[in-house]
Amino acid sequence: MGALLRAFWGIIPATAIALPYALLCWPLLALRRRRRSGASLAHASATAGVDVLITTVGGLVLLLVTMPVGTAGGSTLDLVPGADLGTALSGDGSPWQVIGNLLLLCPLGALLPLRARRLRSVGRIALLALAGSVLVEAIQLVLHNGRVTSTDDVLLNTLGAVLGAALTRPGWQRFDLPVPPIPQQVRRTVCEAPVQLHTTRSAPSHRYARLSHPERR
Repeated sequence: MGALLRAFWGIIPATAIALPYALLCWPLLALRRRRRSGASLAHASATAGVDVLITTVGGLVLLLVTMPVGTAGGSTLDLVPGADLGTALSGDGSPWQVIGNLLLLCPLGALLPLRARRLRSVGRIALLALAGSVLVEAIQLVLHNGRVTSTDDVLLNTLGAVLGAALTRPGWQRFDLPVPPIPQQVRRTVCEAPVQLHTTRSAPSHRYARLSHPERR
């Protein structure tokens, strides 16, 4: 528990500061969305709540990964798969580190498919989480904020995002605007009976009449 508090100590006051602003932006965004799109109050409130949650969680995750841990002045690089995970699950380590890495991108994996139709695939969520986790680990390595940059963190973050997407998969389409029904086309009759065009052959000209005369033959 002590390792968990050392890793997440700064996120608690940041969450307490961001939560009132998020609760204030939620109804304002819902009213604006209802006025512009004409959606129902329930749909506008639901989509606005998801958008506010995505923004808040994304900001907190970015703050968490860039915040230094304790008084450490350097970062540790571990590229051996399973090494960091084995240390965390051993007697000297802490399983809370594994749980924290699983939960880091789990909310974003659960919320993003609700608003982005192109991300409504577990494979796409996995690729996005993999790219985002690699970027996060690279930022931690560059900043030297005392955190461990390891392959296991990337795998755990990706797995957490996939689990979050799997949990919300049954409700991905519930946040879409309802498509208005196409009005049934009524076939109208222009006229009662088809128009008949009577054409008469024009009389042959005098020249061709002379050519076809029997005496001419």
